[in-house]
Amino acid sequence: MKYQLSTCLLWFFASSLILAQHATPLAPPESVGMSSERLKRVDQQMHEFVDNGQLAGVQTAIMRKGKLVHFDTYGLADLDSQQALDDNSIWRIYSMTKPIVSVALMMLYEQGKFQLNDPLHRYIPAMKDLQVHTGGRETAPAKQPIRVIDILRHTSGLGYGWGPNTYVDSLYKTMNRGSLKDNKAFVQRLSEMPLYYEPGTGWRYSLSTDVAGYLVEVLSGQTLDQFLAEHILNPLAMKDTHFEVPDEKDNRFITNYTTDKTGKLKAIDHPKNSKYTKEVSLFSGGGGMVSTAMDYLRFSQMLLNGGELDGVRLLSPKTIELMTQDHTKGISQAGGPIVLPGRGLSFGLGFSVTTDLAASRILGSEGSYGWGGAAGTFFRIDPQEDMIILLMIQLMPYNHLRAREKFQTMVYQAVIE
Repeated sequence: MKYQLSTCLLWFFASSLILAQHATPLAPPESVGMSSERLKRVDQQMHEFVDNGQLAGVQTAIMRKGKLVHFDTYGLADLDSQQALDDNSIWRIYSMTKPIVSVALMMLYEQGKFQLNDPLHRYIPAMKDLQVHTGGRETAPAKQPIRVIDILRHTSGLGYGWGPNTYVDSLYKTMNRGSLKDNKAFVQRLSEMPLYYEPGTGWRYSLSTDVAGYLVEVLSGQTLDQFLAEHILNPLAMKDTHFEVPDEKDNRFITNYTTDKTGKLKAIDHPKNSKYTKEVSLFSGGGGMVSTAMDYLRFSQMLLNGGELDGVRLLSPKTIELMTQDHTKGISQAGGPIVLPGRGLSFGLGFSVTTDLAASRILGSEGSYGWGGAAGTFFRIDPQEDMIILLMIQLMPYNHLRAREKFQTMVYQAVIE
């Protein structure tokens, strides 16, 4: 009886703390079929990265059956000032912008603005009559156009300017994206680059979602930041998700790190001189946003709910179903450092999707979907387990830590029902 009483008191105080900050109380893990004792392993594994000096700070969150059952914030927002990480700290989510923009484009799809098989140049004339790299320094006219579906599933023939193709990569490096004032200028410049391969014939991670962001602008008549704010961020009460950090929130925006030759953390993007705290006019649909854990949980819960949250519907459940299917069947890897399809993963319309659990070689569920960001942020939505998992870190590159894999393993080993 004493144990039950102390446990209840612990959950009361913990829930009160989270409620005060986020209006989302913590629920006992056992109430949704998870083990409190086993969830301690999440903190143990993630805190170890901070204690060993491999990360400045880390934040983890788990929602199951609509209840927040784990939310942990550990470490520092900035090593030099020793500023503590806060529950509502603002993170660079980089490519976790892609799912948000993909949802935006599919909202316009539901309005009948386009069909997935439409040629992209119907809406963006600059993307017509493109060239394809054929070897060496040679190119030839593309045999088929980029379709809208290609910019949602990364089969457009576009790239990022890194990989084994040194010729096309070198041309990408001449774009000087920072000098371009808006998405229209960016897409015009991108259209001058040769494609890595024929559209629709291969999967290569790319600037496709940046083009999708411009397509949102063309179809809606709004800038991307305006469309997202009006149709996604404000309706979902994602008040801390931006392309440009507001001045009054600069103190919540944390430092991004890399490691030097000795393995010591070194700041590479400080809030005082970050591009995110300066005026932004080119809104990168592929990686330009910042957010908080609680904001991104709300976005994820909307997806898990089939397109609706708190009485606000963004998409039909049938659209979510379409977006989370395997759209890369019969399509092979076409270069670049991110290898998909493969290892039990495929790609849908804006997300990676687990299609073969055994081949993935990690605890999880078939049908789960999500993505991550360049500084190590990561989320996964599992309809089968009615669960959302979220990891926030700021480290580039991050792969050597395998923090995402350890986090996912520790979450799923805590599922007991």
